[in-house]
Amino acid sequence: MSRLKAPRTSPPTAPDLVRRAVSTLFPSVVPRLIGAPPVLEEYLIPEVGVEELRWAYRPVRIGAAPGPDGIPNTALKAAVEACFDSFRRVFTACLREGCFPARWKRQRLVLMLKPGKPAAEPSSYRPLCMLDTAGKILERIMVGRLEAHTEGPAGLADSQFGFRKRRSTVDAIQTVLSTARSAISGKRWHRGTKKYCAIITLDVKNAFNSARWDKILTALSQMEVPAYLQRMVFNYFRGRVLEFTTDEGAETYEVTAGVPQGSVLGPILWNVMYDRILRLELPRSAKIVGFADDIAITVVAKHLDLVEYYSNETIRLVRAALTELGLQTADQKTEVLLVTSRKVTETISVHIDARLRFEEHLRIVSDKANRIAGALLGLMPNIGGPRSSRRRLYSSVVDSILLYGAPAWSEAAKKQSYARQAVSIHRRACLRVICGFCSISHETTYVLASIPPLTLLIDERSRLYLRRLENVESEERAKTIEEWQAQWTCSRKGRWTHRLIPNIIPWIERRHGEVNYHLTQLLTGHGCFRSYLCRTNNDTGDQCPVCPAAVEDVEHVIFRCPRFTEEREVLHHLFGGPLEPETLVGFML
Repeated sequence: MSRLKAPRTSPPTAPDLVRRAVSTLFPSVVPRLIGAPPVLEEYLIPEVGVEELRWAYRPVRIGAAPGPDGIPNTALKAAVEACFDSFRRVFTACLREGCFPARWKRQRLVLMLKPGKPAAEPSSYRPLCMLDTAGKILERIMVGRLEAHTEGPAGLADSQFGFRKRRSTVDAIQTVLSTARSAISGKRWHRGTKKYCAIITLDVKNAFNSARWDKILTALSQMEVPAYLQRMVFNYFRGRVLEFTTDEGAETYEVTAGVPQGSVLGPILWNVMYDRILRLELPRSAKIVGFADDIAITVVAKHLDLVEYYSNETIRLVRAALTELGLQTADQKTEVLLVTSRKVTETISVHIDARLRFEEHLRIVSDKANRIAGALLGLMPNIGGPRSSRRRLYSSVVDSILLYGAPAWSEAAKKQSYARQAVSIHRRACLRVICGFCSISHETTYVLASIPPLTLLIDERSRLYLRRLENVESEERAKTIEEWQAQWTCSRKGRWTHRLIPNIIPWIERRHGEVNYHLTQLLTGHGCFRSYLCRTNNDTGDQCPVCPAAVEDVEHVIFRCPRFTEEREVLHHLFGGPLEPETLVGFML
């Protein structure tokens, strides 16, 4: 794993650059006076329960970077477990007094340069706020209580898919695609039902750091969140301090807006404020879908002039509502796609073409995966390098890129011409897992790497999405393996490997053993055997030098040739039985 480590990029320390970045990313907002909610009697505020606290501190990751207090997460978790009731009393007192401790409001700034952006520009940096973990536990308790209201009947709009349980980017994409597919189905003329559909994506400038606190508090009140939670959020915002370091030493900055990126409470507060945008009264046939701060608008109409009119009116309404919240759109990032044209737009990292074929998406992600694969494959030479289990971990990076949003475009992958490049890159990564030659068939490569074919993985992702509310990962993986086994049995390729490994389940579920450069040659027959070398024009003949009448292939060398009789006898004695192709892998396992 050490080969993956690269020189760490140092955050900027030049005083002028850091200060400009801070003032740009954390805009100073003159707070509008808003009264704190009334104090409730203590008995009306539930104490922190045993299971509630366990739920709140369970996600604390061992080894994660500590906040400004420097307390390691290991030590904090040990302290909570040792003094459980004391922590319960402290957190209960915070809720009942409406006090979020001042020391937990400090946030240490880490500026991360965005890939490909100029280092001298303040907007080129992504701010990450390091917070004390103890404060995050209290935040999580607040989140649990807030969700009881935001996920209730009077809670968040159904069209918000970001930062919510059992909702994902795929849900947001599928909602947009469902509208578009419904619009373009059927015939256009002669009383046809086909319509035009425009997909508009809007981006909000510096969204999370620009959220106004008074708007969040107003939204909480309108959602009828309990007064004690409103009071906690009110206190959570007061006196927040940003800490950062320059070449001139440590500095602080008063934060007057935004939800801290890196906090637990920030996402749900953002959703509460942003809910107003998703509940706008829009023109007919216009719908809005949100994922965190991203907005996708669909406008459907029979005629193009109506599509244009409704689109412009919808954008005007959304921009006006954003302005009331103190937010602005990044107009240069606004994209409009008219379905049935020839353009492509990107919605939450899935590229939607106008005919909803996703051919362009597969090409774009294949190019991206190919670049990543090229970088990773340099770490995995056929001879030497990491073991095969570690190589599978590296190759999973490639698959995660190829499979992102698969339920939305799975139908496109069934067309061979669309999926060919992605399948090729998937196979390329699997070849490096087994340290094999590029002449090895797709089918054999996947079996030896213990990685299913890409098309089967796409189908599995789609089935899991349809059953996302159930715990069926093992069941769906079993279906994938069953289909994989059927393909392996029926294939005409890799028959030597099939002779050794007719049943893939024992092979892929083994608990020991690593595939390497030399073992792969034995298992595939593609290697330093004269029959293979002659077939690839690297030798003049395929006869065995000891047995001229025999072809020197893998079976002859391993099981028949007298050159290796002594080694073969050792294996016979070790295995306690005859060594044949049909029994070899069984002995290994």
